[in-house]
Amino acid sequence: MSYEQTEDRKATTARRLEQVRHLVRSVGVEMDGDVRVPFFVEPAPGKFRQNPVLKTMAIEDYRLCTLTVASDTPAKIPAGGLPLEALRYLIEIGLKGTEDL
Repeated sequence: MSYEQTEDRKATTARRLEQVRHLVRSVGVEMDGDVRVPFFVEPAPGKFRQNPVLKTMAIEDYRLCTLTVASDTPAKIPAGGLPLEALRYLIEIGLKGTEDL
């Protein structure tokens, strides 16, 4: 394997990882009064914690929404937002707190 192929693979992996982070940052919760807040806060790059505002609340599925979040390497998000199953999976990924994010 050449040096160039290795660098391309690393760049692709880094880009995909940033896209996953963008998706996790895009998970939101619609509060009363149509106010949307992020489900996660990111105290350090790739380290996600549940938003303290939401810790004491029971989050029901109908309140989950997709936020518009800026990113250097944005993921493709459908115009109507992410499907509920995707939002739930992203919450699972964010709460797991893997080293890969």
